[in-house]
Amino acid sequence: MDNSTKFQQQASVKWDFENPASFRPYPFEIIDFPAWKEFMALNWKYPFYASTIYILVIFSLQRYMKNRQPFSLRTLLACWNGVLGVFSILGFCRIFPEFWKILQSDGGFHRSICAREGLNMPMAYWSLLFGLSKYIELGDSLFIVLRKQPLILLQWYHHCTAMILAWVIIPYGEPLTRWLGVMNYGVHGIMYPYFALKSMKVYIPRNFSMIITSLQLTQMIVAVGLNIYSLYIIGTGGECAREPGSLVWVGVIYGSYMYLFADFMYKSYFCKKTKKQ
Repeated sequence: MDNSTKFQQQASVKWDFENPASFRPYPFEIIDFPAWKEFMALNWKYPFYASTIYILVIFSLQRYMKNRQPFSLRTLLACWNGVLGVFSILGFCRIFPEFWKILQSDGGFHRSICAREGLNMPMAYWSLLFGLSKYIELGDSLFIVLRKQPLILLQWYHHCTAMILAWVIIPYGEPLTRWLGVMNYGVHGIMYPYFALKSMKVYIPRNFSMIITSLQLTQMIVAVGLNIYSLYIIGTGGECAREPGSLVWVGVIYGSYMYLFADFMYKSYFCKKTKKQ
């Protein structure tokens, strides 16, 4: 038995479907989610390969562009951000109702994190697209490099690790992913339309960009808090549908996000020297 098969058996966890009439899927949302989870678990190396290629490409391209004029790409950038914005809004609208419903139930907060219940086909479909979309979002960096804008650590590190994290933890079938999906779709549903409008030179007050950064930082803080809550429940002998590998991945990656976004926010909006520059 090779290491990939061992990883698959450990990571692909069953979560039975519940498809009430209120969460009836559209025809295109009907997928073989267990098969997709097994595929992702078996091919867990894919996002690592993609990250390696991504880093080589963007930094090679950045070097290539060093002594060349930047491209404008405003129309293409507006379309790119607009499409990702619409996609994020649709994803949020399709998974938020189930998320809200379980929160409103008895013990909803705990159940939303620790109980494998409430999985329906729309939630499964948009969870899968959530993971696959992280590959598409790597294209954000190409616009930054081709337009010769600053490519900061937070930008490329976040893209790489978000793709890896989504691809690795989705097969675990954890209820926590509903939180991560709702928050990410929600923030991106605001962020990408904002970028689209900015690329079209639509005036938007600077304070709005601070609101988006605040939402991003809040997303990271909440994710870290949920991970700590899971550890507390497990540590006190309670039951929580979390896998050891996921606890480590989420804790390390979202912990690093929390630090990087806090640092970015401080330097962008509160550091007097940076604001002056």
